Amino acid sequence: MSFMKFFLVGWSLFALMSIVGCKADKEQKAPVALTWEMGATNVEPGYYENTFVLKNISDEPLSKEWAIYYSQLPRKVKQGTPAVRVEVVNGNFFKISPTEQFVPLAPGDSMRITFRCTYKVDRNSQVPEGTYWVETVDGKEGKPLPVMMNARPLPSPESLKGYPDASRIYESNLRLADAPALKGSDILPSVKKAVPMEGSLTLEGKVALTFSDEFSVEAGLLKDKLTGVYGLEVTETAPVSIVLEPLADKEEAVNDEYYALCVGNGQIKISAATSHGIFNGTQTLLAMLKGKQRPYQLKAVSIQDYPDLAYRGQMIDIARDYTTPENMKTLIDVLASYKMNVLHFHFSDDEGWRLEIPGLEELTAVGSRRGHTTDESSCLYPCYDGGYDPDAATPGNGYYTREAFIDLLKYANDRHVRVIPEIESPGHARAAIVSMKARYNKYIETDPEKATEYMLSEPEDTSRYMSVQYYTDNVMNVALPSTYRFMEKVIREIDAMYKEAGAPLATIHLGGDEVPHGVWMGSPKCQALMKEKGMVQTHDLSEYFITQLADIMYRNGLKVSGWQEVALGHTEEAHRQLRSQTAGVYCWSTGPGSDEVVYQTANNGYPVILCNVGNFYMDMSYNGHPDEGGLDWGGYVDESISFSMLPYSIYRSLRADRKGNPIDLDKAAKGKVALTEVGKHNIIGVQGQLFSETIRNFESVEYMLFPKLMGLAERGWEARPAWGVLSGVQEEQAFNRALALYYEKISKDEMPHWAKIGVNFRLPQPGLRVKEGTLYANVAINGAEIRYTTDGSEPTAQSMLWKEPVKCDASVVKAKAFYQGKESLSILLKVE
Repeated sequence: MSFMKFFLVGWSLFALMSIVGCKADKEQKAPVALTWEMGATNVEPGYYENTFVLKNISDEPLSKEWAIYYSQLPRKVKQGTPAVRVEVVNGNFFKISPTEQFVPLAPGDSMRITFRCTYKVDRNSQVPEGTYWVETVDGKEGKPLPVMMNARPLPSPESLKGYPDASRIYESNLRLADAPALKGSDILPSVKKAVPMEGSLTLEGKVALTFSDEFSVEAGLLKDKLTGVYGLEVTETAPVSIVLEPLADKEEAVNDEYYALCVGNGQIKISAATSHGIFNGTQTLLAMLKGKQRPYQLKAVSIQDYPDLAYRGQMIDIARDYTTPENMKTLIDVLASYKMNVLHFHFSDDEGWRLEIPGLEELTAVGSRRGHTTDESSCLYPCYDGGYDPDAATPGNGYYTREAFIDLLKYANDRHVRVIPEIESPGHARAAIVSMKARYNKYIETDPEKATEYMLSEPEDTSRYMSVQYYTDNVMNVALPSTYRFMEKVIREIDAMYKEAGAPLATIHLGGDEVPHGVWMGSPKCQALMKEKGMVQTHDLSEYFITQLADIMYRNGLKVSGWQEVALGHTEEAHRQLRSQTAGVYCWSTGPGSDEVVYQTANNGYPVILCNVGNFYMDMSYNGHPDEGGLDWGGYVDESISFSMLPYSIYRSLRADRKGNPIDLDKAAKGKVALTEVGKHNIIGVQGQLFSETIRNFESVEYMLFPKLMGLAERGWEARPAWGVLSGVQEEQAFNRALALYYEKISKDEMPHWAKIGVNFRLPQPGLRVKEGTLYANVAINGAEIRYTTDGSEPTAQSMLWKEPVKCDASVVKAKAFYQGKESLSILLKVE
């Protein structure tokens, strides 16, 4: 297989000429336009009907020599219109092409292409996207041209399953009605102990900063914030001084992140036994300035504080949606401000490889680029964003150079954020597999040994399988010695980058999740290995892979981490090895029927990071509004749901079921595996996940994280909230008081701060209720305006302002919240 060539078709001359590359001529346009519209659901069990309207917008008849490609979340397709075929090319990449029954379409004419699909379309992030056209000549495809596509609004969006219930939101918001006034030490995450003292001090104009030499980095970062965000000049002498000093009695330190902060007598003193503790104290000081105007008034207070959980992380998926190093630094800075200390760097998956590995150039030359291709020899197929140009600045293209990654590691290390890289394996590895095939094809004629050195697939493998994302070729062959050479090569190169950056690297996350049924069964190499080792089932091969990788990691001075599958179903011999060689098992599948896995794993001696899909999957939609981005296979996640997670009472972490009905928390753990004392010791942290199948830009990354990230930060710092040990009415009342305070912090401090520093965030919709002809409304964010209409139109900033209960005889009310330059999505209430 040679490197891909694309063919240019001149519209006027129809002459064929070959070119290398995938770029489209901006002056040419596709001769067609598309309109997509949703049809009936459940036209047969599990299938919905939808239609593309294809219109010829050229001056010539549309012949049979063409194809249109598009991207959409994975689904199966059943044919409809006989004259046009719709098919899955790969995973979430689709093709529309004429059949022999296609009749040339005259200029200006249209035709309907109706077909059926599995899955669903009940939100705009699920509609087809990235449509483009190619003409075929003698069976060969020409260059791609973008196709204009209009997706018609989903019919009756308010009747869609999951559309937010305005009355239910109203009732839920009533819990927040009695929020207490904020004290100066009421920040996120909450401090452990704050003792008010007499007096106060004022920061205005200038402030002095003194520090011990070992805290110079933390002092420099504090100075940057005081100057850049709060407009304070840091000088040698000033009426108020900030002192960063070692803790006098290190025995006071509960853990390495402990700090003490004292405000009073013209001085702000931060003491800690470690630089990380000092950094935490500076973030508390900066948080206490949020929501205030100059001159900044701080009441005297003595704070002693530390986190309950050592690991407090957020995973960012840059394989599906590429996030630049500059934006990643922005995110690291914000994460660190909430004392979160881990960035899980998900740089590889089926759809992309985003980190330069010296000696394996194909990983980024091929695996970091998505574009139009017939053989994937120089780029991957388009997907998700649908971009067809592998050289364009799209969410599908890009990677971190070695230098850029080292720079990122230094930036994070200064802010006490560990970066844990993830090499997805053996599943979710399609980008790497395709890249190594390209390497094979490049060298097989000139250097066969080099061609096969890092192969991840076996040409003779006839295994038939389909992954969760509908891929049939995304799993490494675990019987090939070249697979382990590849993994060790990547591990060593990553380790070298960390050493050069001076950043700690104790573990690499190896994925391990969602290996599909049927994999490896048609592989001669795997069958031979199974016979040699006496293996009897596919899981034996998975166990072989993870134990081999654990040994490789151990030889390189590292421990292995992975999703929960890496610790499940093994022999006792394998468990004995992995317990000592594992840094973290990331338990994610915590829905009904699988929620016991978390405590089973911890009780079995593995260190566990809680990644609960129902609480901490930030890519889950906030709710079922069709304009909300994200997915919903794990339920909806908003800032109240992330807040409600309980690390040591995991069965009580969701307070409502998928339909919004309250759960009896006192019965939630009945009959389920209890967390032992050993298990409690093994709960080492919490982590949020942001997979990016529906994300197309950094603004959407921020939207999905803020404000729901606040619950994650809070629960990692305060893992044992007071309400967590109560029951019945007492528990409900205590939870509601804590939730009201939490929302007050978000309303008064965090959202104004995000607006000030340019962080995108989501504003929740208001709740509505009409009772006895009177309209009631409320919103979770204190200070937000509620604007509404009664004629069915979308509310704007000029619509009627709801201030108090008002007479209403309308049949429909629509409302939005407005705050800090943001507006919520609308909410609709039909009045019966």
